[in-house]
Amino acid sequence: MRPSFLAGSFFAVTQLFPRYRPALWAAWYDALAQRDTAGNFLFMNYGYVPEEGLKQPILESSDEPYRYCIQLYAHALRNIKVESADVLEVGSGRGGGGSFCVRYLKPKSYIGVDLSASAIEWCLRTQQFSNTKWIQGRADSLPLPDASVDIVLNVESSHSYPSIPDFLSEVVRVLRPGGSFAWCDIGKPAALAQIRAQMSEAGLVEADGHDITSNVLTALERVTPEREAQISSHVPEWLRHAFRDFAGVRGSVLYRLMREGGLVYQMRLLRKPTVYEAYPVRGPHTARYAT
Repeated sequence: MRPSFLAGSFFAVTQLFPRYRPALWAAWYDALAQRDTAGNFLFMNYGYVPEEGLKQPILESSDEPYRYCIQLYAHALRNIKVESADVLEVGSGRGGGGSFCVRYLKPKSYIGVDLSASAIEWCLRTQQFSNTKWIQGRADSLPLPDASVDIVLNVESSHSYPSIPDFLSEVVRVLRPGGSFAWCDIGKPAALAQIRAQMSEAGLVEADGHDITSNVLTALERVTPEREAQISSHVPEWLRHAFRDFAGVRGSVLYRLMREGGLVYQMRLLRKPTVYEAYPVRGPHTARYAT
């Protein structure tokens, strides 16, 4: 199956001209959001299905339609103590992930930052909690003070950034010493290997990291009927091929590339070193640390 002309052109431009990625992706998500007045697209990630026998989150009935997308968030955060922490999500979209975090994981505070003005406006109208803030902003210039959060969360968003090193520099800046960075995204194997190296160069220490392509593919297979129905009911016929490519439904080009290994999906959990780890003071008889 060939990619649609629109999707093929879109990806070509974003690869050739990285500086245009934020505007192009924001325009694409805005166009999708404008067709979703009922709020069906609270999540725009590809989802996650745990291996058989592993524990799955218990969800309220109203959240069950979004189970696979929620499970991607739950997996990314599974080894982090979110309760009572200050959490920042970069690329918060329409707020589905933020709502899950706030209601189920009980952080002290949650801030969602997204480039899309329409996404932030939607969250301000529909996703208001006493401990949340929704702010329009760029990933490479986060509107937060230094060392102001305990956790930075970034789910399937970094592929739209013009500079991963600039984004990672901002992650390190806003994290408190010892803070956690939970990241997952899709990309070509070589590109994701480069991102992993850039994470290390930024000073982040990897605590966990693995390939979840098969888990994401299973989720895409299970949500294909629902996403096909949504595309048919919300999208003009001439745009449906492109929307299927972006949605990754079974049989789409993106789905096929993941099946064949041309695209992979990875998850990483990293930590910002504490000041003691970052600045060791070594004497002849001791390994004490600077304070």
